[in-house]
Amino acid sequence: MGFVLADGLSYGVGANKAIFLAIASDRYFCLSPELNDAFLAFSDGQIVDQHHIETLIADGIIRDTIGDHDIRPVRVPVAERSLATRAARYTMAVRSPIALFDRVYVKRVLAKKGLPRLLTRDLSNLLYERSERGAEDIAEIVEAVHAAGRIFGAKDQCLSQSLLIRRQMQRCGYGAALVFGVRLLPFEAHCWLQRGVTVLDDHHEHVVQFTPVFAS
Repeated sequence: MGFVLADGLSYGVGANKAIFLAIASDRYFCLSPELNDAFLAFSDGQIVDQHHIETLIADGIIRDTIGDHDIRPVRVPVAERSLATRAARYTMAVRSPIALFDRVYVKRVLAKKGLPRLLTRDLSNLLYERSERGAEDIAEIVEAVHAAGRIFGAKDQCLSQSLLIRRQMQRCGYGAALVFGVRLLPFEAHCWLQRGVTVLDDHHEHVVQFTPVFAS
């Protein structure tokens, strides 16, 4: 018997702290110092006190499984370059019926059904993509969505914009991983699109300040 993370839970490690994201409730949290040390040791394959294992199960952090033991943190290659380096430009594509429909659709689904409904496909494998196929097309999509964001505004700007960009990319036959990251002191959460080591809708020097906690 092994152990895996509880369903809907993901985490990353920053400053020797496990930082968790519960996707369905959009909740970030850390463990107590003692339990954090036990969890990190357990995730590294070390033997820990049975009491700590039982506490992690009771707190909904891990669960047992008949499969392989795997409670590793999310793995995201360190971003090395950025695609979206040009200023956002207003074009007619910003006000196209499809673009407007996508914006309304993402907003309504986030509000009524939550993020998991928009993450039906796991594209985290694209974090290891080396091809730059469609870079020019993707750059145009990013520019258009960013320009529209300045016009329409958006709550949780980075999330809604990244979801919009990925939705329009998929319509054109492209894909990218959606990455969530956090930084502590003060706490701040952020998300971005990444393919390989290239950040598509932000600057790589900005996103490397965040510890990845989830990718899809």
